[in-house]
Amino acid sequence: MKTFRKYARFIVLFILFGMLIVSFAFWGVGDMLRMGGRSAEVAHIGGTKIPLYGWVGGASVSVDEVKDQFNRQLEGIQRQTGQRPEPEQALRFGLHVRALEEVIQRAVLDYTIQQFGLVVSDAEVRAAIARNPAFAGTSGSFDPLLFRNRLQQARLSEAQYVNDIRREIAASQLFGAVRPDGLAPKSLRDDIFKMEAERRIAETIYIPDSIVVDVPKPTAEQLNAYFEASKTKFQIPEFRAFSYVLLTADDVMPQVGVTADMVKQEYDARQGEFGSAEKRDVDQAMADSEDKAKAIIAAVTSGKTLEDAAKEALGSSDGVIKLGPVTKKDLPPGPLADGVFGLPVGVGPTPIQSPLGWHIVRINSISPGKSVPFDEVKEQLEKELRTQLAPDLLIKQVTDFERMLAKTQSMKEAAEDLALKIKTYENVDARGQDAEGKQIVIGPAASELVQAAFATRESAESELLETQRGEYFIVRTDRITPARTPALTEVEAKVTEAWQAEERRKLADAKVKAALEKANVGTGFEALAKELGLEMRTTKAVTRFEADQGNYLTQPVVQELFKLQEGKTQSVRTAEGNVLVRLKQIEPVDLAKDKGAIDRFGKQLDSMVANDLILQLIAAMRTKYGVVVDEPAFVAAFQPQNQP
Repeated sequence: MKTFRKYARFIVLFILFGMLIVSFAFWGVGDMLRMGGRSAEVAHIGGTKIPLYGWVGGASVSVDEVKDQFNRQLEGIQRQTGQRPEPEQALRFGLHVRALEEVIQRAVLDYTIQQFGLVVSDAEVRAAIARNPAFAGTSGSFDPLLFRNRLQQARLSEAQYVNDIRREIAASQLFGAVRPDGLAPKSLRDDIFKMEAERRIAETIYIPDSIVVDVPKPTAEQLNAYFEASKTKFQIPEFRAFSYVLLTADDVMPQVGVTADMVKQEYDARQGEFGSAEKRDVDQAMADSEDKAKAIIAAVTSGKTLEDAAKEALGSSDGVIKLGPVTKKDLPPGPLADGVFGLPVGVGPTPIQSPLGWHIVRINSISPGKSVPFDEVKEQLEKELRTQLAPDLLIKQVTDFERMLAKTQSMKEAAEDLALKIKTYENVDARGQDAEGKQIVIGPAASELVQAAFATRESAESELLETQRGEYFIVRTDRITPARTPALTEVEAKVTEAWQAEERRKLADAKVKAALEKANVGTGFEALAKELGLEMRTTKAVTRFEADQGNYLTQPVVQELFKLQEGKTQSVRTAEGNVLVRLKQIEPVDLAKDKGAIDRFGKQLDSMVANDLILQLIAAMRTKYGVVVDEPAFVAAFQPQNQP
């Protein structure tokens, strides 16, 4: 009967809940909820999906999270290579898929931590951040300004960093059971170490394509056939003209009001950073009563040393403790710190009481503190204050601009009303270059401006956007010049040059093939180099992960080198030539001599195995909870705005 009543209540609730969903759908609220979810979510971990309603429970992965990770990847490539990939190129390489996978993995980890009930307090997070030496100022303690600057350089918001630290602490608790020590078998360790530590010496000859000088000009038929077969190489890209308004903290910096009093207050608050604190070389004896302490001081006054006086009064030979050089903040605040730093050199005339007992203090020496005068750091402090206050003023300006945009529905009118500068670019391709290939879109938010211009329809304006560096901008695409394939007459010189380069490459490759055959049937390498009119070089010994580029031993050449048998030769194609590489000598690994290196490598291998186990655990959690990806929402999130 109890079971029947329980299920009866469940059935009634289910019917009522179903009626509520149907009524939402009838009034259009269901559609609103569903559309809102689809636009914001690309994946879901765990939970249950109810038809017409959506997900109940679990964790959501939003479009914004994936886009943010995608942009971080592009910025990472830009920092490493100096160039930011075009969005279309990044999509072709699947960086958006990689971004989705990384965000899902983080979300799975967060959900697992939640399901296991692991909680990291705010105090733990604060302590972990404060311990990070990257955020320590000149005084050695946590510096909030340095903390904000480092996060800005890393393109991280404070909330993102705090979440990352919280996740890291919780993950260390979750995966604490995985101990790396001794995970990798000794035989596996030795085999991998021998493979990775083996060194090889090579002989190389670089044969440039330019060794071929007698390349004929193409006939009209050859030129036309080559052009027809490779028109895409000579396509003129799409160009766009756009105007924009850019708001940055640097722009509002001159408007930031910083008074002399504010600068002086900042100096007073941070005085410890500007110079060094006074230090005192201190010894002390401690007694458990005031009478004993006074007796020690009286004995010292009569001519005895502090050590002898303490031994007589306390009956201990180690009664004097040497604190060494200390600053005031090194001592417990209160009577002890105040007393020590109020005494002259010598033994203090009266004992000092603290919660620990009675202290008899001897000051051996005093090193006065040094401070940097206010006038010397005034300009620096004023600049730092402006930097701190500028973001607030920038947000006010952005808010005013946003309000005016909503009112006028026009970037031009809103900018004119607030006296903001409108800048323009004419004929820019998707890389920010002009028709001659010169980079013309440079400076703050350069890549974001171009990306927005190529994602906005002609004669339309983008939304007001924010970069990872805290810059705000809006773009109007004024004109689009579509990409086109030129006539041969327009690019005849370029086509001729490309045809000759390809012919030169073919002829050079034929020379390389003949030289390779000679080398592998016994022709001496040095004699072969002389025959070609080139130079033979001997490289330094390298592992399979090293290079010797000065002797033409790049990574692709090294990979071939480690496939060769001793005395054999192979050719490796480079951008403008070929490298002939011959294995001269192998330097095998002596495990007995490299015991220290083997032990270090073993620890690294143990850590790698441990990391692999952790990744397997995350994969298992992913399977356990389930991950559902909304493919249409994901595709739509990375589709340019001007495409249907």
